[in-house]
Amino acid sequence: MKDMLKGQVAIVTGGTSGMGEAVARIYASEGAYVVIGGRRAEKGNALAAALNGAGGTARYYGPLDITSEESIKATVDATIAEFGKIDILAAFAGQTFDGGDLSLKENFGLTMDANTLGTFNTVFAVLPHMKEQKSGKIIICSSNGAFNPTTPAYLYHMAKAACESLTVNLAMDVAPLGIRVNCLKPGPIETPFWEELAKQGADIDSLLKGIAEHEVPMGRIGKPDDIAGPALFLASELSSYITGLCLYVGGGIGYVYSHPQSFILGKTPTGT
Repeated sequence: MKDMLKGQVAIVTGGTSGMGEAVARIYASEGAYVVIGGRRAEKGNALAAALNGAGGTARYYGPLDITSEESIKATVDATIAEFGKIDILAAFAGQTFDGGDLSLKENFGLTMDANTLGTFNTVFAVLPHMKEQKSGKIIICSSNGAFNPTTPAYLYHMAKAACESLTVNLAMDVAPLGIRVNCLKPGPIETPFWEELAKQGADIDSLLKGIAEHEVPMGRIGKPDDIAGPALFLASELSSYITGLCLYVGGGIGYVYSHPQSFILGKTPTGT
């Protein structure tokens, strides 16, 4: 299908890499005016140029740091100034600090700011404009690990669990206003997320191979495009009667089975 989002204005946070970048690309290809949110100006400007060069409409107004309310406001204000509305928010910005060298208290604060508070503030910066126009779609990114972990990542998974609570509470609140709020729960996806583990000495190739073989029913690690498709569905009219959904997108993880930590402990799944 083409032009599923024609003429709609979408802000995509975390849009300069990984899942967010894939979402920005598919939204632009379907006719949306895409505002790319991310901290890395070089990547943001390059992606906007590429999408514009391919016939789409994309903007990068400068670094967006969702841990800063002023930064969020600047991007929202610039979007309204140019386009006059916001139809879609795809909130994919996030970061893990589990396993870092900082204290538990410091890691906790950083993780909650980057994943929970940042998402909350972004949503509520956009919401008044959606309420005014009595329409809008909000897609929040959580994680399979929030309620179905294959390995502990306490702080990150706690933060993402809060995003799911935000989803269902907000969906109930704004449904009468024509605003839909849904959540994606990615399983293991090949993104720069894994680079942080590599810096800590993890053998990423072996890790991903183990996850694919022992944790994912479909037997492979996901790609960012595997998330972009569901994000398009939730932003389009194909999902016009869906709100408050937290959707697993993990090759069967969450719905079919998950063998906790089997790839770490070297166990072979049973019952297969």
